[in-house]
Amino acid sequence: MKQFRVKTTIQQFGSCKEFCENYNIGKTDLIITSEHTYEDYFKTLALDAAVVYLRNYGTGEPTDEMVEAIYRDIRDIPYNRVIAIGGGTILDVAKLFALKQVSPVLDLFDHKFEFIRDKELILVPTTCGTGSEVTNISILELISRHTKLGLAVDELYADYAILIPELLTKLPFSYFAASSIDAFIHAIESYLSPKANPFTEIYSIKAMEIILKGYQVIAKNGEAS
Repeated sequence: MKQFRVKTTIQQFGSCKEFCENYNIGKTDLIITSEHTYEDYFKTLALDAAVVYLRNYGTGEPTDEMVEAIYRDIRDIPYNRVIAIGGGTILDVAKLFALKQVSPVLDLFDHKFEFIRDKELILVPTTCGTGSEVTNISILELISRHTKLGLAVDELYADYAILIPELLTKLPFSYFAASSIDAFIHAIESYLSPKANPFTEIYSIKAMEIILKGYQVIAKNGEAS
């Protein structure tokens, strides 16, 4: 019986430039991100890759209509790797584009065709709470059905999750607060889960300790700490 597994390889780089150079990002890559993230950290690197700004396709929670619109725009673009840089919404959407068949999205979420991964998937989080970079779950709002649904299959696991502390330097405090509370809740949930075991509980407890100690530092020294 498996007690614990992290299928995704986790790596850390000191800067966005170091990450891009190490992975030799180029014309066969598809980058899905937000415009402000790309402008702030990647534009000066002159990457020869296709770039999709998620918010050009709508705001708020990710939807099936958003994914369909992106698919129509990129279906004729050849790419071998999907590189998602952003929060949970961007990462959840990007996972789908590592699959051989994405559309129709409703059929995908209804498991009407086989899940085949034919592209490498690299996820780079820019917040510190969702943990989407190491899960196999993508959650969309299905507009026509007036509901949200999660797709959870092993084909949605990223090959690599990349941690770049530089990407947190401009994270507004309110976003940090919200995402860190999210991480804290996840740690509590994993500890209380019926599927928890002594091995996983070690990680849950340690995560809660780290976050609470961070809050104590902020309470004592202010937001700038």
